[in-house]
Amino acid sequence: NHCGLRTFSTGLGSSVSVPESLPNSTSDPSQDEENHLGLITISKSGIVDWDIRCPKNKYSFSLSNLHPAIKYYGVMQVGGEAWFCGGIASRNDEKHDQSKTCWILNMWDGQWRALDHKMEHPRIKPQMFVKDNKVIVRSGTTSDIHSKTGCRATQEVYDRENPTLGWSTEDIEENNICTRSSQNVIINCQ
Repeated sequence: NHCGLRTFSTGLGSSVSVPESLPNSTSDPSQDEENHLGLITISKSGIVDWDIRCPKNKYSFSLSNLHPAIKYYGVMQVGGEAWFCGGIASRNDEKHDQSKTCWILNMWDGQWRALDHKMEHPRIKPQMFVKDNKVIVRSGTTSDIHSKTGCRATQEVYDRENPTLGWSTEDIEENNICTRSSQNVIINCQ
């Protein structure tokens, strides 16, 4: 317990810290109207499951697995969906399609779909966030010999209010955020 956070083991050799207000994984959050956070974990083999379940009356009880399994992706909740962007596929992916693809998990029905638009650059170990209804996939590793950190100095932006535009690329200051990777996503149960 540190600064209002609790740490859970993911069973994958890593852990995730979440706010203390998050119930423990043995409680049934569907019975607790005050529960507003859930936790989804994705195994190395692509098995997707709730570690801490959002209420069953709003969210799918079971989540379909991600095939093929991916690793080193960025992940972010976007409304009632979890977006998994970039990464490396567990199967042969000579064209690097996965590193430019976003898979979207609909948490209400538990099903996956691929976003129709591909990102312009491969994104391995990117960071993600949402701002003004825009999904932003930032950085990711690069083999560019001019990179000081090994991380891309660009981000890609997808405007959910104008999806026909697809992804646009913006320059950012180079940093070392691509050295972190997560296989968990904290869900704000709406």
